[in-house]
Amino acid sequence: MTVISLRRTICAAGLLIALLSVTQPVLAQPFVPVESYNRTRPDFGNTLPLCVIPNSPTLERDKAVATELAQLLLLDPKIVEMDVNIDLLDNEGIWPSILVHLAEKCVGVMGVQIIPGEMTPDWLTLSRPYYEAPYVLVSRDPQHNALTDLPAGTRLGVPLYTTVDADIMLAIAAGTLDGVRRLPYDRAELMMTLIDEGALDAAIVWKPQLDRLALDVAGFHVHDAALAPLERDSRAMAVLLRTQDQMLRTMLDQAIAALPAQGS
Repeated sequence: MTVISLRRTICAAGLLIALLSVTQPVLAQPFVPVESYNRTRPDFGNTLPLCVIPNSPTLERDKAVATELAQLLLLDPKIVEMDVNIDLLDNEGIWPSILVHLAEKCVGVMGVQIIPGEMTPDWLTLSRPYYEAPYVLVSRDPQHNALTDLPAGTRLGVPLYTTVDADIMLAIAAGTLDGVRRLPYDRAELMMTLIDEGALDAAIVWKPQLDRLALDVAGFHVHDAALAPLERDSRAMAVLLRTQDQMLRTMLDQAIAALPAQGS
């Protein structure tokens, strides 16, 4: 597999993981019934209903930003928590639920990861980013300030289906992180369990997940430095909208540009 195809494979799977932070089957171009494309959305009046993803590590921030966006657009904010049972998702994943919510309950979904160079399904579009936070290195050794400090044999936890995971695999294959053992995890809670059980020597974690989990494991150190040699060591979040709502996207982009800096 080429470097380009490896990146595309990881990124395509990563879009759904970024939405949910759980592992589910992924389709490159999700099936959406043709009759669903032209649903007429209710008149929301003077409100700006924006959906948020349950259990998202940025849930409170997403709610706050959704409220600010509505106020900037002189509308009444309305936060709609997505009604989706993660355990019951089938091979179509969350896409049908997103389509229904965008057609009936809200005009956009907060907390969606922007993956540079990755195409969304043709019926969806993304706003400009409203928040960006780094991945950080958690290690047992305070001297491990960068990935290149990790010695051979280090058991490194890496978030599955992310651009970071793709870059880690490429770095290991290229010998840049020679001898480092990649141990992927699909949920931050699993990473915590592996750390508690002594199965990991270090881990890469998205900082909002670290903050939400309140990682407090004796002997571990959090390093906020850039994760060299990775090309991409942060995750940006945006609002997911229907492609047909281009005017709304323009309005949201302008409102996002007027927000105070949202980085962590």
